[in-house]
Amino acid sequence: MERMSAGRPRTAITWTAVLFLVTFVHHVYGGLRFDSPERIVLAVVFSAVLAVTYLTYRLGSATRWARATFWFLVYAFWVAAVGLFEGGFNHALFAVLRLLDAQDLVNDLYPVNGDARISDDLLFQGTGVLTLVAAVVLAVAPAWSSSRSSSVDRLPADRREDPDHRGGRG
Repeated sequence: MERMSAGRPRTAITWTAVLFLVTFVHHVYGGLRFDSPERIVLAVVFSAVLAVTYLTYRLGSATRWARATFWFLVYAFWVAAVGLFEGGFNHALFAVLRLLDAQDLVNDLYPVNGDARISDDLLFQGTGVLTLVAAVVLAVAPAWSSSRSSSVDRLPADRREDPDHRGGRG
């Protein structure tokens, strides 16, 4: 089995950090702006999950379970739960339906006192939508980075370690 290049996980952890920052700002701002301590708690939870994600990223080059846990966290937690659900459903879809004046659908999908309907605050809704954007980039960026492998990655393994490509052969 061919080993994965270091570029994919590095790209994934970079975009995970971007997604985390957007989500963190969104929840801290929402918690302070709307007197919602549960949003502050979520920001702390996201911080803990980022720490675990980073730890598994660092351990991923040495252990299979860490690699599997890292990719699971990236796609199941950061992309699906935070990006698609929080950013996509709670903010992007809500904003689109509001722009389309689909009030009946908004009423069916979102409870009257629910988080998505809390405000028309531009920063709050904007950072919520930005969460989806960052998650979409995170979902596809690792594949982009592996498809643009350098010519060094295409060299046979015995020639990669020797920059002069002599490898002890005269």
